[in-house]
Amino acid sequence: MILAARCSQTWAGSHDRNRFATEWDELDPTQQQTLAQFKADWSNLPEQQKNKLAKGAARWQNLNKQQKAMALNRLNKWQELPPAERKKIRKRYQSFQQLDPQQRKKLWRLHQRFKNLSPEQKKKLRRKYKQLTPEQKRKF
Repeated sequence: MILAARCSQTWAGSHDRNRFATEWDELDPTQQQTLAQFKADWSNLPEQQKNKLAKGAARWQNLNKQQKAMALNRLNKWQELPPAERKKIRKRYQSFQQLDPQQRKKLWRLHQRFKNLSPEQKKKLRRKYKQLTPEQKRKF
């Protein structure tokens, strides 16, 4: 359950303006169970954090077992990262969110193409990228 609640924090994106119940008694029993570790401090949490946690708990309830296992695996990997690496990733994510939708879509497609390359193709592409000048990298 603790990991489920932490997943709910990770999933809850600030870009979604939907409001969820933020008072403990307004949460449904399943949300309360998922967020049980926060009960004692719930009234002291900022409204935005309560909303994010409630949203995440609601989303968690709708995942199947395989999706939950994958989410927990990603969360564990995230928690194992050094703080500096997490900060770097958060910054990159914020930059991505500031792109216009067309740029985000293009970048996402390129990322998917890269993921589908063989390990050797990825290594070759990385080597090629490292040899580019800063100007060439920006255009890449």
